[in-house]
Amino acid sequence: MIPVLFGLRLGRWGMIGFAAAAFLSILAQTAGFYQIAGHSPSARAAFGASMSALAAQFVALFPTPIRPDTVGGFVEFRGIHPLGILLCVWALVSATGFARGDEERGIVEASLATPTSRAALVASRAAAFTIAIAVASLAACAGYLAGLAIGHETAELRGVLEDGVLLVALGLACYALSIFVAQLVPGRAATAAAGGLLLGLFLLNSLSRVLQSLVAWRWLSPFRYYDLSQPLPPGGTFDARGFLILVAIAVVGTAAAALAFTRRDLGSSLIPFPARHRPVSFAPSANTLWRVPVVRGVYERRLGIVAWSAGMSLLAFMFVLLTRTIVNVLLSVPSLLPYLSVFVHQQIYPAVLGYTWLNVAQLLFAALAITHVARWSAEDVDGRLEMTLSQPFPRAAVVVERMAVLTVIALVVSAISGTVLFVQSHIQGIDLNAGRLAAASLMLVPFALVFAGAGAVLAAVNPRAAVGLLGAFAFASYLDIELATSFRLPLWLQDLSAFKLFGTPLLTGVDGRSLALMVLLAMLGLGSSILLMQKRDVGR
Repeated sequence: MIPVLFGLRLGRWGMIGFAAAAFLSILAQTAGFYQIAGHSPSARAAFGASMSALAAQFVALFPTPIRPDTVGGFVEFRGIHPLGILLCVWALVSATGFARGDEERGIVEASLATPTSRAALVASRAAAFTIAIAVASLAACAGYLAGLAIGHETAELRGVLEDGVLLVALGLACYALSIFVAQLVPGRAATAAAGGLLLGLFLLNSLSRVLQSLVAWRWLSPFRYYDLSQPLPPGGTFDARGFLILVAIAVVGTAAAALAFTRRDLGSSLIPFPARHRPVSFAPSANTLWRVPVVRGVYERRLGIVAWSAGMSLLAFMFVLLTRTIVNVLLSVPSLLPYLSVFVHQQIYPAVLGYTWLNVAQLLFAALAITHVARWSAEDVDGRLEMTLSQPFPRAAVVVERMAVLTVIALVVSAISGTVLFVQSHIQGIDLNAGRLAAASLMLVPFALVFAGAGAVLAAVNPRAAVGLLGAFAFASYLDIELATSFRLPLWLQDLSAFKLFGTPLLTGVDGRSLALMVLLAMLGLGSSILLMQKRDVGR
């Protein structure tokens, strides 16, 4: 019991942050339904038709909604499915953080010094995460019920609870797969490898909805079994077989991770990777790149740059292939033809790519910023920052160099993925405005810096809680733009969301005011973090 409580203590910030995000997001989506859907049957029928048309644009991300004209169908599509993805990201970070992050900080070694076996340690952390994600799922259910109370409606509790246990099962399946992969690869590659696996499994399932060649393989993805159930809307279903398969993936994956952990040495990977053998030396490295500010940070993250560039480029390639399919689906909706006929040969393709590819790119660049903030926090906790500051290196320079490194990495990733998008669009016969595409790709850089600036402030205040709080901030920023129209939020509050400030540069070009505000927010974060770093003790 004590190891479980210790695991809960280490993950308390994540549990609090994600539970709050789940409650508020589902409450906002539920209450927002009554703001925009109307109250008469005809108004809700028209709203459901428009939501079905909108869902066609996101068929490569989310399954087709059931009864979007009802509050249950709307919240399932707009709230529960995105929340499921968010909880999977939490599972990824939590699993790799335990398997490798705690190992690097010596927490795992200290735990094993007690009468706790390796298998028991893995089981206790899995049990702690089960409790944490169950709390977050219950918070989501509570948010839905609270939203229904605002709309003076009631719900069938069975469907609500079934949605909650599905979220738990999906999160645990992703946690088990992540912690297993983390045992197989070196520590610094664990998050990237597990994230690549989950992203690949997610795309395998989601792209199978539009690419028939993938249908035969989607049974490999846990997201497939999650999609089989939509219990919240009227007439929805709960697939017990799919739920049990998710539970089986979680149990078998955790057991395999425990077995792999017992068979490897701390600090190493189960699968041996070739490494160059060098004589032991205590002399400084002769590599001159380590002496050049910013360049040393980029050089140290060179493998990560390759991985991010390759992943983003692959997604750009796939979304261009899907664009024609999505456009054909939109054109098949009779009610949309009068509107779409004006843009068929002009702006419909940039509009669809803007709503699909650029939306995903924004989420990934926010994740890129969060991964760098996690690294900054780890350097503070594991003593690396203290070692850096023991040299004649000012604290302000540390913060500036961190932001500069992220800027260079974001520029490289956006440039490569944007080039792939342009070339593939040309091959597919989709003519994009090269200037607007370049501007849209470059806009991703200040977009990422807004989150990096907020993360730098959080890392300077409380490095252990920085990642969880920044994740909550990113989710709130996304929720801000989602609910701006429904609740008529004031303009100044909308302008705090980087997602809103990003706009639609591929369709309408870059808005100078929004770009200036993004740069201002990033600079405020940078300046505030510099001031805070001067006043705090490192490692506390």
